Amino acid sequence: MMMQLLCLWIGQLLLLLVATYELLQLLWHRLQAFAHRSYDYWQCDRRQQNNRLLFERTIRELEKLPKHLVLVIGADERYVDASQLQRIFGYAQLVGIPYLSVYDARSVKNGYVDIGRFCQWSKDRLYYWPSQKQNKQQILEQNGNNKCVNANGRTIGELQVFQINALLDGHALIAKLCRELYVNRGTTEVQQLLTKRELLSDKLNERLNQELGIPVPEPELGIVFSGVTCTFGLLPWHARFTEFHTHPSGRHFDATCFAQLLYKYARCEQRWGK
Repeated sequence: MMMQLLCLWIGQLLLLLVATYELLQLLWHRLQAFAHRSYDYWQCDRRQQNNRLLFERTIRELEKLPKHLVLVIGADERYVDASQLQRIFGYAQLVGIPYLSVYDARSVKNGYVDIGRFCQWSKDRLYYWPSQKQNKQQILEQNGNNKCVNANGRTIGELQVFQINALLDGHALIAKLCRELYVNRGTTEVQQLLTKRELLSDKLNERLNQELGIPVPEPELGIVFSGVTCTFGLLPWHARFTEFHTHPSGRHFDATCFAQLLYKYARCEQRWGK
């Protein structure tokens, strides 16, 4: 009987200690908010605060950042869903990346994400995030930023997102243009292109970019979510100078992982065709 009472008393004491610790932690955050006169400290939880501080430190320490980020989702990836993509979109906004492309190699049955569900369609493959239906302020708060400014101190605008279709924009697009060249093989223009390989290559690149309809810089950084290092048919003419980094699964991908990839990108030497 005494042992049961002792265990019950110890359990109540532990609960009291945990509640006291949480209360002191809350008071400490409020004291920080008062000292910094920061609304963000007052409103954000600890994870959101850490994310924002992490990105602010990352921006200060890095000499270069990508302007265009491409996400390659492998056919074997099961954990990258709409919520995960929106978190990554938020990370990109906070560090000041203006362009982002999504290449999802999965089928609809295996988890393919249509970004049109949460992005505002503009034209062709171009979308804007967040969409007009979403509360921009709420999305920013979820990523640790109550102010509409990124880690550079600049006002956050809409993120330009491009969805690249694995079935239509890869080998199928190349085959389409090759058929067009074959049909017009008797014309003077095509005959001139066939005389020199460089001319033909440049013309194909020009036509492919026109068909793709993405008038932005080529991606400098690519994140591959897969158990294997593979681009799964991502447009080769659109990622000639891209530094690819593989992440085994989107299940454990968070702000810290995103920042680490930015550090790796900043340290690497751009290949430029090497």
